[in-house]
Parts: sequence; C-alpha cells; structure tokens
Amino acid sequence: MKKFYIACITALFFAGTCLADDVVTFEEIDVNADGYQNDFGEDGYFESGGFTFNCNYFPEWSYWSGFAVSNRTETTFATLTPDQFNSCVGHGVNGSEKYCVVYPQGELIEVDAAGGQEISGMYVTNEAWAVDAILNGDGMTPGAFTTGDYLILKIIGNHADGTSDFVEFYLADYRSENEADHYYVNDWQWVDLSALGKVESLTFRMDSSRKNDWGMTTPAYFCIDDFNGTAPVSTDGVATFEEVDVNADGYQNDFGEDGYFESGGFTFNCNYFPEWSYWSGFAVSNRTETTFSTLTPDQFNSCVGHGANGSDKYCVVYPQGELIEVNAVGGQEITGMYVTNEAWTVDAILNGDGMTPGAFTTGDYLILTIIGNHPDGTSDAIDFYLADYRSENEADHYYVNDWQWVDLSALGTVESLAFRMDSSRKNDWGMTTPAYFCIDDLGGESDGTTNIPHTSTSTSRVEIARYTIDGKAISAPQRGINIVRMSDGTIIKEIVR
Repeated sequence: MKKFYIACITALFFAGTCLADDVVTFEEIDVNADGYQNDFGEDGYFESGGFTFNCNYFPEWSYWSGFAVSNRTETTFATLTPDQFNSCVGHGVNGSEKYCVVYPQGELIEVDAAGGQEISGMYVTNEAWAVDAILNGDGMTPGAFTTGDYLILKIIGNHADGTSDFVEFYLADYRSENEADHYYVNDWQWVDLSALGKVESLTFRMDSSRKNDWGMTTPAYFCIDDFNGTAPVSTDGVATFEEVDVNADGYQNDFGEDGYFESGGFTFNCNYFPEWSYWSGFAVSNRTETTFSTLTPDQFNSCVGHGANGSDKYCVVYPQGELIEVNAVGGQEITGMYVTNEAWTVDAILNGDGMTPGAFTTGDYLILTIIGNHPDGTSDAIDFYLADYRSENEADHYYVNDWQWVDLSALGTVESLAFRMDSSRKNDWGMTTPAYFCIDDLGGESDGTTNIPHTSTSTSRVEIARYTIDGKAISAPQRGINIVRMSDGTIIKEIVR
C-alpha cells in the first residue's frame, strides 16, 4: 500500500464517553430550522457513535469547514446557503433522515480507542453543488465534465506509528475514452476502509481535473453516512431494481424492442404500445407519491412511497400474462419477495373504482395468485390477499398498506413466475378493481419484521388437511397461523384473524 504522510492538520478532540465501535448515523444531532447544522459553538465539534467530528465555523466571514449535519431533502443547487448542505440523494442511507456533509480543509475524524482500531467503512455520495458543477460547469471552468475529467476523494488512515495509508474513491470518473463508461456517483455507495488497518484518525482530501492557479475549481464537498457501519448485503440473485434507469417522471415501462429488463438474475417482461397508450407486465418506479389522481404517471405510484426497507426503486406490476423468467439453467428456488399495493388500487378499495361505486365492504377481497412454473411443466401457486374484507367482523377487515414479505419457498424449483389477480368487484368483462400491485427484493430475505400475510389456496387446488403451527390437526380454521396441506402436495401458511 502506498504511504501518504500528512502535516499541518487541524487538531480534533475525541469523545471519551462513547464506544468508538458504534455506527455513526448522525440521527441524534439537532439541525436548525433550515435543516442543517454547521455551528457547534465554542467547542467546534459534535460527537456521534463514539467519534468526534470537528467543524470550523466563522460567521463573520460566512465560512465553515469540516463536518456538518443535514436532513435536507432538496437535491439541487441554486443558492450557496442553504443548498451547500444538500446531498444529491435527498436522504441518508436506507432512507434515514440525516447525513453528514463534508467540506474538508484538514480536519480529522479521530478514533477513541487506545492504539487505534480498524474501521469497517462508510457510505459516500456526492453533494448537490458538486453534481451541479459536474453536469453544468463550476463557473470558473465552464461546461460539464467531458472525457478526461474526474473528481476523486482520498481517505487517509493515520496510524499510531506516524505512517499513513489511503483509499481512493472516484466521485466522478470521465477518464475513459469510451463515453459509456463515464459516471458520477448519484446514490449512496459503500466504501470499504478495512484495508487501512488500525488507525488513530482519518483525514480527507479531494482532487479534480478542473483546476486554476489556486487549485481545484470543482466544489470540494461530499456526503457520508453510517460511518463504521456494515457493508451492504450482496444483491447478487436479488432483484432490487435499483440499477434500472427511470424517466424524468420517475418510472420506466418502455424497454425498447426487446421488451424486457433484467435484475438480480431474473428477466422481467413488459409489453409497451405507445400508440395505444397501453402497457402491461413489469415497470420500474422511484416515485414517492402515494395517491392517485391522473392515470399517467400516478399508475406508477405505490401506496408506500419507496421500495422495501427504504430503498429508492420498486417494481409496479400490471399482469396480463407476462412472466418473470429465472435465468439459472434448470430453474431455482426463490425465497420470496416483498409485496404491497399500488396507489390506484388503494384508491379503489377506499373509494370505489368508478364501475363499482363505494369502498370495499364486508365480503369484498382483492387476491394475488403467484404461480411457480416447474421445469417438468407442472405448477404450484400461492395466494396473497392484498385486501380482505370477507369476515363478518369489520375489525378484521384490512388492505395491505406497507411492504409485506411473501414466502415463495413452498413453490420449490421454478423456471418462471406468473401472476393472476381476482377481486370480488366484477362486471360482465371481469374484475373492476385496478389490477396492479408492487414488488421488491425478489429472491431476497425477509427482514423478520413483517407479518405473515393472509394466504389461501388457488382455485386449482383443494385443502385436504389443516394443522396448528405446532402440528396439531384441526378440522376448521383456527385463529392464528394455520398450516394447510393441499391436494397437489403443497403446503401453505394461512393466517386466520
């Protein structure tokens, strides 16, 4: 590892009352009415997670440097204050409120552990002003970044013996002759710092290809969160949809002539007919609106306003026969997926669907059937109630209004998944409830906090035996979790309310 030696560094006081192996989330730091804080009084520092972060604040010069905390949701830059405290994401890691904006001029993060410690890493993203300079020029260097340009962050680990190592992270990299390889960071990315070994402090330096006689002209800001946290779980084999680009309105249902996109080792089919203003299949959305007013773009709203576990993107499904295909040869077992309602569907449940006036009442339901197609041509199915008002007891009525995990492991090895929907609200042409739902993290893992949703058999199977969760045979549904054996040999979990 290349050595890097530092001199003339501003001193930083460290916390003696917190554990230095805690994760720094910044959530406990108060911010001002404008959503940021860079004034920490005479002490000039704040503490979080067992570390102390220095901030130099000179109100008489309208100047600061070091570490500031922000909960601002704006992602663009217009005015120096307060927009220098905007990230390009609009929130912290995993949808958290707060994050740290860094304007480094020599300040340290010091480690409160004798002899130092290893630091796992941190999440990093760009600050809004820096992105504005990358895309539009920085005033002193007109024009957007082009081939050869870059913005780099150097994270320096200072050891007890006076030596230093560093890790480099490109916040923007346009060095390649191939324009398709150009990028700037526009989401939270994990930076592994374990290679630095034991350190007593960290220092940050930035460099850019855009310079004048006084130094770099690209705004020298970046953002961090979950310092000394945990690296994200690999999403290989998990369809998170985060890598799929969306349009300016926050959705994408046009995947060109191919008519599909891939995520996590799965292929998602989408039919798009712009001449008819019609689509079906699988679309990707990052829209945060949760209500329905106009067909487009509101049909791409979930009822939650974000993906599972606070992620940005999710998949909106309008099933008309399209499949999710498993790319693994011979198929695979799929653990499950998160499911929630789409905004138009919820509007119909609560207010009526136009063709069937009035909200859902006793006897109504909306059910999703998830069909697993096996390599031998057979199939199994799991039913999931998106809304269930069948009970005579109104207290038991519900519709799904958050992300709920649906276990698909009972389907066994499948080559594809298909989806059907049914509703108690019908006319001569079929169901009138909008036939949409949303999914996320297909093939992932349950976070363990969601309830087992109300499931039942599909119409192609019949129940042959029923048991309590501890294996006791019962002759009728019993309140709680029931284990149901079906005529085709499959077993499902059903919650009886």
